[in-house]
Amino acid sequence: MNSYRSALFLVAVGNIAVAGAQWYIIWLFAQQAGPTAVGRYSTLIAMMTPVFIASQLGLRSLFVTLQRRVRWQIYLGCRLSTVGLSALIIIGLVISVPDQLHSSLAWPLLLIKVSDSIGDLFYARLQKSERLLAFGLILIIVALLSALAVTAAVVTTGSPEIAVWAAAVVSVGGTAVTMKVASARPPETAAEANDRTTAHGEVIALLAAGIPMSMMQAVYSLLSYVPLAIVAWFGSPEDVGRYASAAYLVVFANLVGASIETVVLPRFRVVHESDGADVLRRRVRRLCSIGLFALAPFVILALFIGPWLLTVVYGAEFELTRVSVLYLSLAAICTLPTYLASANLLVLNRYWATFFVGATAIVAVLVGGGAAGTAGMPAVEAGSLAVFIGSTVRLLGEILCAKPRRDSASPKEPADGAALGG
Repeated sequence: MNSYRSALFLVAVGNIAVAGAQWYIIWLFAQQAGPTAVGRYSTLIAMMTPVFIASQLGLRSLFVTLQRRVRWQIYLGCRLSTVGLSALIIIGLVISVPDQLHSSLAWPLLLIKVSDSIGDLFYARLQKSERLLAFGLILIIVALLSALAVTAAVVTTGSPEIAVWAAAVVSVGGTAVTMKVASARPPETAAEANDRTTAHGEVIALLAAGIPMSMMQAVYSLLSYVPLAIVAWFGSPEDVGRYASAAYLVVFANLVGASIETVVLPRFRVVHESDGADVLRRRVRRLCSIGLFALAPFVILALFIGPWLLTVVYGAEFELTRVSVLYLSLAAICTLPTYLASANLLVLNRYWATFFVGATAIVAVLVGGGAAGTAGMPAVEAGSLAVFIGSTVRLLGEILCAKPRRDSASPKEPADGAALGG
């Protein structure tokens, strides 16, 4: 049990290390080239990430949880096909709008996204076989090597483009190691062999489960980047750079929250199976309330030291108002318990509900941020308000959508003894 907890802790540390490495690249670019370079880099990340997440079909989660037997070759074939499609979309966008999307940064970032998407599926094999120690160690080592490679490139060349190419080399190497470590697999059991269907049937089953999962993940990824579009809409590239640097607090909260979801998901499933959906819902709401109250003091701390800390870390050009810091810190503390509510919906298999909550949050972000910017609020403050609105709507929406349905909350037997249908 202790080794299992240690492995889960290591995975959480690995995810935090990945977030730290991504933030470090932003910080290094800020020191080397100022807000404009950070803005260009962040714009490309904001454009590429939703495309690749939408193409992943949630295959990593499905490989671990899907009840239907689907062969590994089908998973891998689907992932390679969708990654290729995403790469073509990104290439078309970079070629068609070269003034807004700088190709010198776009190509190494595209290689990173392709490599990470392939590695993500192989991580699923480590999860399913419960090789979490290897999973966490790979995340940590790749994050450290990425930070070292980027630092070496910036120190020796002073070029952000070469630094991103260095990160791409590390990403490809990390994916190669992950594929090697995950290549060992247990022999197929007789039950699994008998459960096989045709390749066509397995692809259809995978798509039927993967499309709602993919749409859910894509809309939440997009939700993370829409506020940046608000800043770009009303502000300058320098505003985008300043916002992106400070908003890494929310990105970091998302990655920590994802680690929390990884840990609690199996336990939530056990509670659901043993005690029912209503008990699980009450427990999740209690945990969310505890999390919000426990994190609230950090908002006060951020108000006092946030603007000063940003100038110390990034430089005087990256100073933010206390209003912006307030909205960003509130968004961060709302983000962490959101992943508890999200895990509840995943256990209930309400993928479409999470998608519609995310879509509603995006509309709220656009309306709220757009109204604030139109009313004259500074661009960075409008974007910070937008991300707070999105986090709040998502948290409340996922808690409300977890309410038990009337037809499943208290199953009854009809008069003829036949079980009621869902």
